[in-house]
Amino acid sequence: MGFGTIVRHRLGRLEIPAAELYRALFISLDRLGRQIAGLSDPKRILEIGCGDGALAQRLTTVYPAAEYLGIDPAPTAGRLYRGDPARAQFRCQDTAALVAQQPDPFDLVVVVDVLHHVRATERPALLRHAAGLTAVDGLLLVKEWARDRPVAGRLAYWADRYVTGDREVDFLTEAQLLALLHEQLPQFGVTRHRPVPPWRENILFTLGRTTDSPASAGPPVA
Repeated sequence: MGFGTIVRHRLGRLEIPAAELYRALFISLDRLGRQIAGLSDPKRILEIGCGDGALAQRLTTVYPAAEYLGIDPAPTAGRLYRGDPARAQFRCQDTAALVAQQPDPFDLVVVVDVLHHVRATERPALLRHAAGLTAVDGLLLVKEWARDRPVAGRLAYWADRYVTGDREVDFLTEAQLLALLHEQLPQFGVTRHRPVPPWRENILFTLGRTTDSPASAGPPVA
């Protein structure tokens, strides 16, 4: 646990505003929620690596009729979620455990700022699990911080390593992320990718199943 997390836990009722203020330095979750809302109309949503529930708050707002499930290996999954408890469920488990339970597929599967916290050897399995949990006509969204500019890249690395406390954090470039997605998810095409404010390093990849072969799927649409 990083010192930032320790400090946050001691803030009491000020913890949520402090967490929101810190997170806003790197990403606007409100904008991300609105961007996601314009992509599909899901009945069932899965967030892999849901953390404290900040994005869950936005997703249950922009999709008021959808069921939401958030999973995270951390025992504090969804701890700061303050929405309707009947609208969201949180579980302390990984993707392998969820796949083993054979749930009904999800119309929207979201993986936001997770891959850089996962060991390189474990990323393929996580992506394949995410794909397997996505409905045939569903969408898989992957949002990552792309390590393309040295200054911004180091800023995110420093924050995750020393504030969040992840000593093994490992960011990829946008090209490396695209290569990883195409290699591990050949049955999906990257239909759109765009930045999420306030940094162009925040890349949202939208993946949907395609009938084309991986070789003929074509380049991603910006």
